[in-house]
Amino acid sequence: MSKVWAVIRREFVERVRSKWFLVSTVLGPLFMLAVTILPGALMSRSGRVNQIVLMDEGSGDFSERLKTQLVSSGRFQVQLFPTEAGRAQTVRDSLTDAVRTEEIDGFLSVSPATLETGVAEYQGRNVSSLRDMALLEGALRRSVITERLMRRGVDPGMVQEAQRGIDLRTLRITKRGATGESGMTTFFLGYGVGIILYMIILIYGINVMRSVLEEKQTRIIEVLVSSLRPFQLMLGKVIGVGGVGLFQFAIWTGTGYLVVHFRAQILGALHVSAAQISQLTFPTIGAYLIAVVGAYFLLGYLLYAALFAVVGASVTADSEAQQAQQPVMMLLVFSLIVSFAALNEPAGQLAVVTSMIPFSSPIIMPVRVATSDVPTAQLALSLGISAATVLLVVWLSARVYRIGILMYGKRPNVKELWRWARQS
Repeated sequence: MSKVWAVIRREFVERVRSKWFLVSTVLGPLFMLAVTILPGALMSRSGRVNQIVLMDEGSGDFSERLKTQLVSSGRFQVQLFPTEAGRAQTVRDSLTDAVRTEEIDGFLSVSPATLETGVAEYQGRNVSSLRDMALLEGALRRSVITERLMRRGVDPGMVQEAQRGIDLRTLRITKRGATGESGMTTFFLGYGVGIILYMIILIYGINVMRSVLEEKQTRIIEVLVSSLRPFQLMLGKVIGVGGVGLFQFAIWTGTGYLVVHFRAQILGALHVSAAQISQLTFPTIGAYLIAVVGAYFLLGYLLYAALFAVVGASVTADSEAQQAQQPVMMLLVFSLIVSFAALNEPAGQLAVVTSMIPFSSPIIMPVRVATSDVPTAQLALSLGISAATVLLVVWLSARVYRIGILMYGKRPNVKELWRWARQS
């Protein structure tokens, strides 16, 4: 046991002391926050007003109402340009040149046909801004509807009053009662759990493979197996690298708890108003969910780390490892893809079945637990199947690993790997 502990300590200390561990631990959560929050914050704070020309081909008062709608959005400064039908193409070419020389940002063409068909055309330098294009389309739609109603003698104000928006608030109820969590909050909790488990299992599983491959390429493995058994070496690597993953997961969990607990102070320091802070809702992450995520991380990591260790032991070059790891990675990618279906219908047949399959349950079951109430019997059955499969896969992997680490040359096929497992 002392030899296994020596391998565990070496693998753990070597990785925790590396710059890669420090960078990934610090920048990982920051990157996730930047990807999810920063784009929306930048879009909402963009204060640039678009200078556009409203080219009116004889639509009358409709163009004036459209101009008012666009200006009221606060994102457009509009110059109305009445145009005769015979000169439309000439004016359009002139406005195109003005856009090219950056005198204006774009121009919107409307005509009497717009009121009948609802079709208008905007040409500009920046048509990729989803927010601006949505405002442009919304202003056009409201103006067209108002004009149509007025022409039919219907008061637009009464119709707008009748069509006032509905705000449907979705709140989650569990067996413990109402949680106060919105549907969107629950969705992002399950989504985050699935992504984090996928990333950690994949990253640290590949680390095991690369560690085995590196020692095999440098022939250090031949020295190591002279003083301890191959199974002890593989077990030490898997547990040591897994300990690094658990350590990093604990840091991220603790940081997330502090951020949620002190969110008012943190957001206040970023000049977010108290009214906006009060509108933010955060998911309830209890000890039960943390325990489930931790248990499935351990099971999923042990399962895939053993498979990646076999991949590293069965190849002799990085190029071969890239190809040989594809089947293992596809199992993880499949689990991630199915997790989106589990988010949509946690109690559906696909989610229930895949949460029982040991190769996909490490991601699917925690997602189900994060978004719904999973029956205890299903959770216990899934844990039992996963644990039994892990023991079987680790046992088979150790037998293949025992021969593979000392084999060089041609990469073995599946038939040869199975022969190694039976004969070792």
